[in-house]
Amino acid sequence: MLSPVIIGMLIQVGVVILLSVGFTFTYMVEKFPNFAHTAIATVGTIVTFTLVRIYGFNPYQTWPVATLACGLLGLGLYLLVVRPMKATGAREITLTFALFVVAVIIGSLISIYSYWFLYSQEYPTAGFSVQRFDFSWAGYPGVLLVTTPTIVIVVALLYFFLTRVKYGIALRAVAEDEALASSVGINIFTIHILSWFLTGALAGLAGAIMPLWIFTSLGYTDKLLVTVMAGSIVGGLNSVAGAVVGGLLVSIVQKLISEFFTYFFGVGFVEYEGLYPIIFIFVVLMIEPEGIVGAFNVHHSPLKTVRAVLSRIKSLFNRTRQ
Repeated sequence: MLSPVIIGMLIQVGVVILLSVGFTFTYMVEKFPNFAHTAIATVGTIVTFTLVRIYGFNPYQTWPVATLACGLLGLGLYLLVVRPMKATGAREITLTFALFVVAVIIGSLISIYSYWFLYSQEYPTAGFSVQRFDFSWAGYPGVLLVTTPTIVIVVALLYFFLTRVKYGIALRAVAEDEALASSVGINIFTIHILSWFLTGALAGLAGAIMPLWIFTSLGYTDKLLVTVMAGSIVGGLNSVAGAVVGGLLVSIVQKLISEFFTYFFGVGFVEYEGLYPIIFIFVVLMIEPEGIVGAFNVHHSPLKTVRAVLSRIKSLFNRTRQ
């Protein structure tokens, strides 16, 4: 029988992997971070919550709806915000701040929706949860039994898409060199649309899973964004496989460190859980600036990097003593 801590960690791993892969998709193709990514996931949470609480859907029936809705939302952001701004010559930093503003707007709209739901349904919505509508089997929550194989299937399908399907291979080509890809006849507009739809769809699926796992407060996705960025950066921002590995490692390390400090120093350390991914980013990037995938570069020796970092730390320590 798995402990609640292990169960929670397994579900968190799946959610963070989905979100990290989606975050990486945007960065690979657009070359800027999508700060609205976890806000889109919250829309998926809202879709699931609404369909379950008002219309009586089974929570798992809402997953395809949330995935499609958020895929279309991601597509809309590209067509209505990103593409017009790019046409005016906006640089990556400008687009980054624009998506941050979009995230704030989505958060405000969700707060308005929360108030409307309280007013019309007389049900408090300082956060969203549909845990009581879940099933259990052999003492395990259904969300664990369904989420784990779902994530495995999604990751396998993404791998197949990126390595065997024409549009997936074209997406990788655009991510590598957009100008060169365009010169060989790849439709860049189609690839951008596909990228944003996939990004939104992955966020929507992750958002649909979350209210079955935990109570998601209105500001939860702001905290989750740090973990997602950590997974993408640690894995390597230009690698989908790296995002999977990074999301896995960051989730596990975050949970284990949190449990360690809670066990030895008390529950007060739980509120610092969002800080641990930042520390993990710092440690990994000191050793491997390109993320974990950089360690597999044939022209790169991770041990040399470790020795160089330790040497710099030792030199700094010696100068401090002097």
